[in-house]
Amino acid sequence: MSHRPLFLLLALATAAAAALEPAPAAPEPGAADRAFAEAIEACRAASHQAPHPFMKGFTIEHVVAGEQDGACAYSQTMPGEMRMECKLSKEGRAGLAAEFRALAEGRMTGSTSAQPAWTGECEILTKDGKRLPMGKG
Repeated sequence: MSHRPLFLLLALATAAAAALEPAPAAPEPGAADRAFAEAIEACRAASHQAPHPFMKGFTIEHVVAGEQDGACAYSQTMPGEMRMECKLSKEGRAGLAAEFRALAEGRMTGSTSAQPAWTGECEILTKDGKRLPMGKG
């Protein structure tokens, strides 16, 4: 038997074995949002990417950096090279985590008029370095 038929037999056997292996399970819808919500509530370092709900092609980078100065440091990128930076209390973390859990269930939260209470613990850092309050604290 030459080396070529042996190689083909090995390749076919490998392909057949791979075909019998179960495909990796697709992640459950909303699992990443729920996991990030847990990290926010626990103030555990984590990151999460999500498409912007209104700006096609923009991906929001969410980051929990952990506890800093008695609060939980959370930030997210924003369009226009801006960033939201928050120092979240326990109540603020619970409010933001609830929004991620709602998102995991397919519900979008937010409003054009009233901002969630947790946004009062946040500032917008503009492209030119100015800090602006995000919400009413």
